[in-house]
Amino acid sequence: MIIHDMYSYAFIGLAVSGATDWLDGYVARKMRINSVVGSYLDPLADKVLIGSVALAMVDKDLLHPGLVALVLLRDVALVGGAVYKRASDMDWKWNTWRDFFNLDRANAPKVEPLFISKVNTVFQLALVAAALLQPGFGNEETQLYITYLSWLVASTTVASTAAYGVQHWKNGAALLSKSKFKA
Repeated sequence: MIIHDMYSYAFIGLAVSGATDWLDGYVARKMRINSVVGSYLDPLADKVLIGSVALAMVDKDLLHPGLVALVLLRDVALVGGAVYKRASDMDWKWNTWRDFFNLDRANAPKVEPLFISKVNTVFQLALVAAALLQPGFGNEETQLYITYLSWLVASTTVASTAAYGVQHWKNGAALLSKSKFKA
């Protein structure tokens, strides 16, 4: 829809996607459904949605390519980091993907997003939504707000990346000190 300049329809599609994502999370929390696979797939789906929409928007000059590259690089690093952490937690030994995702819930580590990452996702969705509406309904003043929101997304993207880096560093340091005490 974005590639064919159907921005209002793309906005509606984004709104439906966001609403169903929220509803899925709400139902899962209310029904106490908390799976390992879901903890990986839900943030991955958010990243695929925002990434694909943002790439199409770069093609139409609705978002700055540097900002989209920053967001995509962070997301690739986070996904890679989650897979790396899971694999290293398993000493790089598993027989099937079922073992990797630990679907039987025995000793099931889950992906837990940081609060700043959730805030970043909200700002990303707001930016994408606003930029989709800009061609049909915007003006110079609203474009200024989109620019401000772009800087806010860049800032929270960097902050989120740094927060995950600090978390990884602290967890690595904690694991290292635990292994020293055991030796």
